[in-house]
Amino acid sequence: MTPPRSSALRSAEPTIMGTAYGVVLCVMLLVIALQAAILPASVWQGDEYDYFANIREHGLAFLSDRLLHWSPRPFSEIVIFAYGTVVNAVHKPLAWLFLALTWLFCAAVAFVPFLRRSNGPASTRLLIAVSVAAIFMLGHPSADFFYWPMGTIAHLPVLAAACGLTLLKISQILSTRAEALLLSLALTSSEAGVFFGMLWLGMRGFELLYVRRATAFRRSRWLLLPTGVGLCVSAEMLLNHRMGGSGFPFTPTHGHIRTSLAAAFGPFLQTLIALQPNEMSSGSEFTKQAIASGLALKIILTGAFTTLFMTCGIRPALRTLIAPAVALAGTMYLTIAAAFYAFGFLCCQRHETFRLDLSVLLVLLLSAGLSTVLSEKFKISSGDHKRETLLQVCALTGLLLFAGWTMRWRLSDLSLALAGLPLEEAAHHHVWASGLSAGTDMTYSQGTASPAFYYWHWEPGTYHAGGTGWEVQSALRYFGKTTLHVLPPLGLTPLPATP
Repeated sequence: MTPPRSSALRSAEPTIMGTAYGVVLCVMLLVIALQAAILPASVWQGDEYDYFANIREHGLAFLSDRLLHWSPRPFSEIVIFAYGTVVNAVHKPLAWLFLALTWLFCAAVAFVPFLRRSNGPASTRLLIAVSVAAIFMLGHPSADFFYWPMGTIAHLPVLAAACGLTLLKISQILSTRAEALLLSLALTSSEAGVFFGMLWLGMRGFELLYVRRATAFRRSRWLLLPTGVGLCVSAEMLLNHRMGGSGFPFTPTHGHIRTSLAAAFGPFLQTLIALQPNEMSSGSEFTKQAIASGLALKIILTGAFTTLFMTCGIRPALRTLIAPAVALAGTMYLTIAAAFYAFGFLCCQRHETFRLDLSVLLVLLLSAGLSTVLSEKFKISSGDHKRETLLQVCALTGLLLFAGWTMRWRLSDLSLALAGLPLEEAAHHHVWASGLSAGTDMTYSQGTASPAFYYWHWEPGTYHAGGTGWEVQSALRYFGKTTLHVLPPLGLTPLPATP
């Protein structure tokens, strides 16, 4: 007969487990804090200079032209228009403030509904949300996705909406109203959001046709909103986007739909498996090391979330995971095919980052399904404290392993970025002081070119209005100058390769 455990031991276990949860939570918060600490070094590219000059010169007419004839992104276009209007009024870039607000908005979209409504323990819910947020920043380059205003506002809301839908779906608390609002956000943010939203709605349509119940149709009336939005945005995307081919290398996939769809299969499978710490924006493929380490890391991540979900009761019906899985995987595949079609190669860093983060959401779906299967097979119950403790230890260990492994990739870039932060801020201040000064000449100072946040560096030299360099010409136009002297980056380390 097993002797009863002492009261001291029973009281010590929650304290030890609570401390372990706190340690892992602090690690994940530290990852996010380090990434947020370098936000002041965020930098404009030629897009902002060109876009905001057009706002100043044409106002709302420019916005309407963008919406009707160029970019089917109502949400992100309106937000960036508002940002540019404020910048033009105060004569300051405000890049870090804009990005910080965008981060906070997207975090709220992705995690607040799950934190408020999920039935799991508060500590576990918080750990899941913070861990997912930190994981989105790890395992791949993040500069073009998190630190470039125009790239961030187009793609991060789509990831946030997809994350919110995934967490609510696996927790079995997704209402049709929340579903409609999150899908509408994705559909109006970028073309990738259109792919995701329409695939999701298509799968939901099949579900409703399969059920064929009047009550199910009535409960789904909210979905008419994103359906209407999606049809309008899709029609605009098809009607107004033409392949000009200017500036892009000709490849067998460029401008050819079938060839692009066929070429996307291999990179799609690699993206499902791999994680890549290196720059891939110029069309290079995943290395064997990236695929091997990605496979190991995603297995670790799957095990960690599976055991975490088992302890907090996340055990959805397997059939409910089909629609989100198809939407996520289909979006990954179609964005790869779209890159081959539009560019002729896999461009750009933000797209690759986005797809790799979608693969993390697929890991969450797989983990939720495994949680359902394994909990049923092993009859996991909330009263089995010994087994629950073992599962929690496995979950926390897996999360720490993933964070430690991927932070090893990122730490050198972050260290350089933090060390060079004063230099970056001084360089940005000098650019604006020079740009707003009297005269027709200005100097463009560049910071430390850390890969953590610095995506495109400008080639040093003297440029004149009407000459070469689209980014440089945009800056000249924005500041009303005729000559621009681009200084070399302050380079604490060798420069990354030009994409």
